[in-house]
Amino acid sequence: MKVRDVLREAAASLPAGAGLPDPAREARWLLAAALGCPESWLIAHADDELPAPSIERFHGWLARRRAGEPAHYIAGSCPFWGRDFIVSPAVLIPRPETELLIASALSLPPAPPRRVLDVGTGSGCLAVTLALELSAAHVAATDVSLAALAVARANARRHDAEVAFLAADLTAPIAGTFDLVVANLPYLPAGLRAALSPEIREHEPYDALFGGPRGHELVGRLVAELPRLLAPGGHALLEIGDGQAEAVAAAAKVAGLLHVASVPDASGVARVVGLARP
Repeated sequence: MKVRDVLREAAASLPAGAGLPDPAREARWLLAAALGCPESWLIAHADDELPAPSIERFHGWLARRRAGEPAHYIAGSCPFWGRDFIVSPAVLIPRPETELLIASALSLPPAPPRRVLDVGTGSGCLAVTLALELSAAHVAATDVSLAALAVARANARRHDAEVAFLAADLTAPIAGTFDLVVANLPYLPAGLRAALSPEIREHEPYDALFGGPRGHELVGRLVAELPRLLAPGGHALLEIGDGQAEAVAAAAKVAGLLHVASVPDASGVARVVGLARP
C-alpha cells in the first residue's frame, strides 16, 4: 500500500474524541514513529509503497490507540524542547506547557544558574534539558519512584547529559543550596479524576497526576522546603494547576520567599509560578 492510502485508512479507523481531536494528525505521527522517519518524509513520499511488515506493525499500533492507549506510550517516546525523550507508563507524558519551565529558566537574570535541582523528575525531561542547555551547571534530580528514575537515567544516557539522580520523597536527603529549583509535581485535585479523558485516567501514573484533595498539597510541601534549598538570590520555578497561583504565592510568603512571576500558558492559565529567596 502507498503511504497516502495507509494514512487515509488509519485516520478513518481512529475515532475522534476528547483524547483524540485530530485522527489524521495522530495517524501521521504514529506512522512516522513506526517507520522511524520524520513526518515530512511521509508528505514528500506519499506515493511510495510501504513494505508489508511495516504496515503490519503500524496496524498493531493503531489497534492499541483505538483501545485508548496514548500514542506516546505506544511509540515509547515523546518530543520535548526539540528532543525525543523515552516515555513509559511509569512516567507522565511531557506536555508542551511544561516547556514554559525551560523557557523561564533560560531567561532568569542576571546570570545562568550554576546549581540546579529538579524535584519529581519523572521522565527527566526537565533535568536533562537544563543540563544540556546550561552546560556549565551542575544538575541534580529526585523522584520517589524507582521506575521513573530508571526512565530518567535512560534519557540522560540517550542525550549524553550529566545529571545526578537520587531517589527521594521531594528533597528530604538533599544537602547544600541551589541557584535554581524546578518542579512539575502532581497538581491535579483527586476529585478531578472522573472528568479526565480515558487516555489520561486509565494509562498515566496516578501518583504523577494527583497532588491531593486540593491538588497543590505537594507543591505546598516543596515551597516550605525551599528556604533551605535556595541560595540567596536563588529562584524556584514551579508548574501549577488552574487557579492555584494565589495559594502558592501565599505559601511562599509564609516561607519568606518572594513571588516574582506568574507565567501563563497558551490558554491564559497561570501555569508557572516563579519564586525567589531574598
